[in-house]
Amino acid sequence: MGTRFFQYVRDPGVGTWRKLAGLLAVLYFVSPVDAIPDFIPVLGWLDDLGVLSAAALFMVREVQRYRPTAMGTPLDGLPRDEAGQPRVPTLRRHR
Repeated sequence: MGTRFFQYVRDPGVGTWRKLAGLLAVLYFVSPVDAIPDFIPVLGWLDDLGVLSAAALFMVREVQRYRPTAMGTPLDGLPRDEAGQPRVPTLRRHR
């Protein structure tokens, strides 16, 4: 999961907002401006915890669904040559 996460973050095909979801949740957590201020004893911390939990769940699901690409081509099960082009066998007709 850790290796796939770093591949996910470095992949240019993944949307930037998807990559930034976790970072934005952490910024919300440390920000003094919240939906419910942190000086309210329990409720102030629960909204931060909820945002962090939602972002963590989103990132885990995104990384689990992520399928890395090899040489910029999808891993679709087709045999490929050195250039990454699919090698599909040609059918020969019997005479």
